[in-house]
Amino acid sequence: MLGSCVLAFHGFRLLIIVGSPKDDFEETTKVITKGAYRYIRHPLYCTFILAGIGAFLKDPSFLGLTVFLILICFVFITAKIEEGENIEKFGDEYRAYMDTTKMFIPFLI
Repeated sequence: MLGSCVLAFHGFRLLIIVGSPKDDFEETTKVITKGAYRYIRHPLYCTFILAGIGAFLKDPSFLGLTVFLILICFVFITAKIEEGENIEKFGDEYRAYMDTTKMFIPFLI
């Protein structure tokens, strides 16, 4: 759970400092390839997965597992939608970035 919080803080910090947002922190003007973004494209979504794992491991149950799997589905769908938007916005630069990084877990997924 603590790792989730640390990664969230790190991800937001990079969005604001490196991403050079226009108005909202989500409206970055640059593809961020530093820090956690060097290894994964969605560190903020990864925090949801880490928190979900932490919550499930704290009190494992069938219901908890079901909720966790639903969470993963929603996070994956949201990340795919965002990637489509980023391809429209940044084009080949983002496609090249996708070729060198994983979605959520470095070197795996």
